[in-house]
Amino acid sequence: MRLAAELERLDTHLRPLVLDAIKAGVPTRRVAELTGISRATVARWGKNAEQ
Repeated sequence: MRLAAELERLDTHLRPLVLDAIKAGVPTRRVAELTGISRATVARWGKNAEQ
């Protein structure tokens, strides 16, 4: 449970930064490389933010 809570906390902090990077034109692949988040997750977050 502690690990799940920590992961949720990290997502809460990383998601706005990832979205800012996407809006700034940083490629999904590069965001994934820098954050360690999968390219699919980065793309999904970006797509969900557009809706």
